[in-house]
Amino acid sequence: MPTTVTPASDFVPSDLDGARWQNLEPYYTALIERTLKCENCLEQLILDRSELDAAASEAAALLYINMTRRTDDAERKKAYLDFVENVQPQLREVSFKLDRKIVESPFAEKLDQERYGVMLRALRADVEIFREENIPLQTEDTKLGQRFSEISGAMTVQFRGEEKTLPQMAKYLQKTDRSIREEAWRLISERRYQDHDRLDDIFDEMIQVRHQIARNAGFENYRDYIFKAKHRFDYTPADCEAFHRAAETVCVPVMREANRHRAEVLG
Repeated sequence: MPTTVTPASDFVPSDLDGARWQNLEPYYTALIERTLKCENCLEQLILDRSELDAAASEAAALLYINMTRRTDDAERKKAYLDFVENVQPQLREVSFKLDRKIVESPFAEKLDQERYGVMLRALRADVEIFREENIPLQTEDTKLGQRFSEISGAMTVQFRGEEKTLPQMAKYLQKTDRSIREEAWRLISERRYQDHDRLDDIFDEMIQVRHQIARNAGFENYRDYIFKAKHRFDYTPADCEAFHRAAETVCVPVMREANRHRAEVLG
């Protein structure tokens, strides 16, 4: 069987700051305007685009991680929201142009389908559901998620003389001492309840935004839209419902029995 050697890519400078659109734009523009004269040209475009996308994704991930680690830090929040509001919308637009350039290329079908078939199927789906009017809605959806993270990340409780975050409290729910478990559980539950109205409001806003995104893209509901957006080609919502019923019938009784036994042991 012949060995396929993947072309190398050094399209993106190693020191590129992917958090700034002015740094990314020239490279995306170059890819969009690149002339494709052969199958290898298309493959090189895909590889160069992948490298550039990785630089942007890495920048987004670092900004998000920094923001979630210190949700009370105004500068970290500002840096993340700047990316969400000024870079991600541009990325969505150029990504659509590149997706369309790739799937509409006459050389797409000549690529090794074992290697690129799944990717091409995903890109075709992305092209089909893209709507320019959804870009600001997707930005709003991301900002709502940031607000949720900010509220959740700020939750702390006073536990035995120390201030602890809710993730730090999780280990006390595993203690064999019932009084410790109960105290921890009540503190966590009461703290979460304090912000339940604010979090519920965010979820309500998300439902409206996401429903509009789905309707704009020609779907009846967000569930059907997100299945295609997340490239869930190999199973359907009906398959998920069947799996849920099977889990309820087979797994839930076993879990209940295990929990009953654990409760007896813990006292």
